[in-house]
Formats: sequence, C-alpha cells, structure tokens
Amino acid sequence: MMFVASTLAASLLLSSVPQEAETPVAVDDVVVSARQLDEQVTGFVRDITVPDTNLNVARWHRKMCVSVVNMQNDAAQYIIDRVAQVALDVGVKSGDPGCSANVIVIAAADANETTREIVDRYRHTLLPDVSGARRSRQALERFAVSDLPVRWWHTSILIDPDTGRSAARRWGDHITGWYNGGGGVELPMDFPVVEVNSTYLRTGLRTDLSSALIILDMQKLSGISVPQIADYIAMIALTRVNMDADYSGYHSVLSLSSDKDISGLTEWDMAYLKTLYSADITHKNKSHQMTELRFLMAEWQIRRPLRRQEQLEANKIHN
Repeated sequence: MMFVASTLAASLLLSSVPQEAETPVAVDDVVVSARQLDEQVTGFVRDITVPDTNLNVARWHRKMCVSVVNMQNDAAQYIIDRVAQVALDVGVKSGDPGCSANVIVIAAADANETTREIVDRYRHTLLPDVSGARRSRQALERFAVSDLPVRWWHTSILIDPDTGRSAARRWGDHITGWYNGGGGVELPMDFPVVEVNSTYLRTGLRTDLSSALIILDMQKLSGISVPQIADYIAMIALTRVNMDADYSGYHSVLSLSSDKDISGLTEWDMAYLKTLYSADITHKNKSHQMTELRFLMAEWQIRRPLRRQEQLEANKIHN
C-alpha cells in the first residue's frame, strides 16, 4: 500500500421545447419514438448527475494526465491511450509525457482495503473545504465501502472563466482547503479572491474538474476485457458520474456491470459527452444546467445528425 499511497501523494425541460410528431428515431440500432427519446434522455441526464445539491455540472478545462497503477504495462498503456483519444474527441487535450497525473486509476486485488487507506490518509485532499467544490463526508464514506467493480471520486474547483484563475467564496476572513503538493506534504491552497459579474441566471463562475481517482476491483472485473474497462474509465474520467445510480436500463457503457455484452462507449455515451463539453454550464441553477444538457443531447447530438444522414441518403437516391 505504500506504493499506492506514494503514487497518489505524488499526483493528485424538454417539456418547454415544442415536441415533434411521433417520428421514429434510430439510436444504436434501436428504434424509438421522439417522445420515448425525450423520456430516455431526461432519465439518463437525471441519473448520471451527482445528486449533491451544492455541486454544479463540471468538466475538464485543463489538460488530462492519466496514470494507471498496479497493471501490466501493455494494458495500462492501452487504457491511457484510449482515454486520451476519447478525451480528444470531445475537445479535452492530454498532458505531455511525464505530466503530473490528475486522473489516477488504481487496479487493486483488495479494493476496499486500498480505498480505505487512501480515504483515511488523504481525506483533506479528497474533501477540500472550499465553497462550491466540497462533497459530503457521507458521499466519501460510500466511496470507501462501495462493493462496485469500479468506484470513483472527483474533485472540482470554481474558476473565473475570464481569467482562468481559481476562485472560492470566503468563509469569514479566510478560505480553508488543502492541496497535495507531492512528496507527502500537504500545503494550504491559495485561492485568490475574484470579483465576478453574476446575473440572475448566470453565476459568473464555472466548475472545473481538477482530479479523478478511480479504483478497479480486479476480482470483480474478471471476464471484462481491457478495451471494455478502458471505455468505462474514459466515461467516468471525463464527467462526474453518479456512482449510486442504476444504469441497467440504458444502452451505455455504464451498464457494463449488468450487461457484459456492451463492447464499450455507445453512441448514447458519446452524445452525452459531446453535449457536456459543448453546453453552457454557467447557469446559476443546477436544474437549468441539466435542462440544457437534456435539450442539447436529444436535439443536437441525436436528432439533427440523424436528420442530416437521412437527407444525405435521400439525395443519393434522387441523384
């Protein structure tokens, strides 16, 4: 466990939109009506979103740097390369070789023991005491004792989008928090006070993902291929996914634990990721952020590409 600990220490609604007639829509070779599509998208966006009320929707704006620990080199490199490719597909760049990892994937024979040691040693790092970024102790404890084959934990930070500087609301005369600076030393985080232009609808700040910790229970992942694991990791690394939700009803790589025939990321998954990384997520109200995600996923990422494809095929027939 010292190896794991030192590695970690070193890196750290659509209801308002006019509905179309019941036109069939083909998604991943499954034909659904427009109304069914809206309902499924609404359910997926609702379920995938972390329920903590103080956490807005978050995404990466900095470069992602992935480290895979306790896995054979060829498998580890495949995962790193695959996550980098999916990230690039949605507009997230990867760090240069030798970069300091902010996405840490740990393959563990005893996932509960590994996770418990990390949580106990790095609680301040995993729960930064910063307004708008802190998750609950109860959520961290659920992460520590989860029996899932894959478990994950994200941290985030508020950012002034005009300057790219870290920002946080003050509690009293100071801001508390910790940053794991490497070498086993934890340093106080220095958050500058930032004045932002907030409106009734917009916060003036955005929420950036700053790190992701992913623990693989290798015993429970027996029979799952490396490509499947890599795509699953890509999905949960790129977005803060609700770990407690049931995804068995969705054609998504997130349903892999209940449907081992899912080969990897689906069109549905990529539609969500592309939506997340193209949406305006500075809405003050989290529900407004989710409404925009639902609309963009259904209309821009699914319906419109299908219409363009149908038009191209129709043009070929007439020509």
